[in-house]
Amino acid sequence: MRPALLFVLAAAVLPPSFSAQAASVSLVAGQGAALGPQQLTVLSVRDSRCPMNARCVRAGELKASVLVRQGAQVRLLRLEFPENSSVSWAGLRISAAPERMAGDRTPVPVTLTDQRP
Repeated sequence: MRPALLFVLAAAVLPPSFSAQAASVSLVAGQGAALGPQQLTVLSVRDSRCPMNARCVRAGELKASVLVRQGAQVRLLRLEFPENSSVSWAGLRISAAPERMAGDRTPVPVTLTDQRP
């Protein structure tokens, strides 16, 4: 059998909730995208992390507000990077955000993933 035909057959047999691997997407505030069955919109990103070219007393953190739509359900998540380990798994997390230089005012892209830490 051809590989493409095998893929189609496998997709037809697997349950709808099956996910071979976690997905991720990078967005800035105001952007939206689909991540698996979820529709995400990043509402805001607040970055208080220490810039790469500075000395800081505190490391800081990055916080993002993300609107998540899945079917008829809508919820607002407030995510942190690095993650607060005491917060329960919300089905979504920030997996990466680039470090910045002092004075950089460009929007901060955040990489969101549905993979557990």
